[in-house]
Amino acid sequence: MLRANHSLACVSYLLSFTIIGGCDCKKPQISPTQVGNWIQSAEIGSYPRSNAVSFTIGDTAYVGTGYNATVNLGRVNDRLNDFWRFSTDSGWKQVQSIPGPPRSHGVAFGLGNYGYVGTGYDGLKMYNDFYQYDPGANQWTLKASFPGGPRYDAVGFAVQGKGYIGTGFNGLWLNDFYQYDPQTGHWVPTIGTSGNLSKRRGAMAFVYKEKAYLVGGAGSGSLTKDFWSFDPSLGTPWERLGDIINDNTSAKDDAYSDIQRMNAVAFVNGDSAYLTLGQNVSPLPTTWVYDFGHDQWARRTPYHRDARAGAVAFTIKGRSFVGTGSPGANSTVTFDDFDEFLPYQLYNVND
Repeated sequence: MLRANHSLACVSYLLSFTIIGGCDCKKPQISPTQVGNWIQSAEIGSYPRSNAVSFTIGDTAYVGTGYNATVNLGRVNDRLNDFWRFSTDSGWKQVQSIPGPPRSHGVAFGLGNYGYVGTGYDGLKMYNDFYQYDPGANQWTLKASFPGGPRYDAVGFAVQGKGYIGTGFNGLWLNDFYQYDPQTGHWVPTIGTSGNLSKRRGAMAFVYKEKAYLVGGAGSGSLTKDFWSFDPSLGTPWERLGDIINDNTSAKDDAYSDIQRMNAVAFVNGDSAYLTLGQNVSPLPTTWVYDFGHDQWARRTPYHRDARAGAVAFTIKGRSFVGTGSPGANSTVTFDDFDEFLPYQLYNVND
């Protein structure tokens, strides 16, 4: 049984940009690392895993593929191809496995009434195949291959009726992007993907109000600092936002000490985006919230279980969930746990 309590505490949060008022009570200062509560949710119904993919269709989330080194499946490094759906009403239920090779480090996005999965790595071979999932028929269909070539640790997202896959690693760090049209089934390169967009792998993407956002990752042996929005309706779709480090030119980024990371998760809840987990030198539990209006990040409650990388996250029915992953890039340990993040509730260690 999932537990959730979405009531707001009777306190005004005296934080950088989140103010909740409307109650007749004292207004103590609240540490930003106490804002946002993590509560245990239901574990995925099968193998623990890291570097899986997830997408949402309506009020249902889907999670599948990934890496599990402890289960002998007779596959290279025990990659998975099973898929599971999750709803807040019925929990986890298994659906049809993806028909392509088992893999981890792929990409996925939901677009219209379908989900899409592509690229990835099986421990020896990289892939650029691309599949569509029909939840009504519980069936996968092979679509035109991703034209950017085999790769892994890319990002994928859907915005303004089209799908996009880009960045990643194929032996080199990449910064290209391609657009997928679900009506024609064709791929085309996007405009403006060269230039100042740093090459990277293991980045995070999220979508808010018909714009996509790209943050984090690593390229050429160092963590990236540039942060971008993407609006395909514009002639120059990529816009550089404030860097995610302290650049000493503005006071608003003075606290930016550990936003940089790779293989983290990002999700949108309400009018804010959240970034948590991932790794820099080691796995990170820290959580950051992004204010779209002010292009500014602030701390929130750290993830309360083991720090990890290669997790997944999704928001359905206004509720956000984070789970799976591994405690390190070279670890054979993987997780099957999930937690719900309540962004406006004070952290309770007993939840």
